[in-house]
Amino acid sequence: MSDSESWTSVLINGQLRKRLENHDTAKVTNLTNQTCIATNMPPKKSIVFEGKAGDNFGGINNGSKIVLNGDAGRFVGNGMNNGEIIVNGNCDEGTAHCMSNGKIVIQGSIDGDAGATMLGGELLVSGSIRGDLATCMQQGSIVVCGDILGDIGKMMEDGKIFIGGDFDENEHIEVKNISPSDWKK
Repeated sequence: MSDSESWTSVLINGQLRKRLENHDTAKVTNLTNQTCIATNMPPKKSIVFEGKAGDNFGGINNGSKIVLNGDAGRFVGNGMNNGEIIVNGNCDEGTAHCMSNGKIVIQGSIDGDAGATMLGGELLVSGSIRGDLATCMQQGSIVVCGDILGDIGKMMEDGKIFIGGDFDENEHIEVKNISPSDWKK
């Protein structure tokens, strides 16, 4: 396909699936905000992306390792069942929405809500959350190194949240100061 032709999500994902039939790895460069990239990729594959991903990056991941070197839109890892997503950049709202297993690592901040209705898995954020965190969370673990600018744990049933930065305490959370030895319990 020539550079003048537009690479749509359907074309990119189709080419990825075709390559991953015979290979365990793939790399995609020059993403330009396409939505639904790397959704429902085959398990036990490794895919690296360069550029800016649109909404629903890595959605319904069933066991692939997906790395994005750039920013992502809304709902990174939406409905993720297994695997690992690493975003070396920032994301918009909805990260880890309805995630049931696996790991999402954001090497940046999330501009909006994160961890809503998480059913399991791990969300790690090196920056801040500029929205609510863990609304209706059922299970799983969330680690945020930066600040939380919204509510934490509204209607949360279970799971663990570790925050390194500042946040406003509210009636939805029980705050404990812990030492590194407490993490093993």
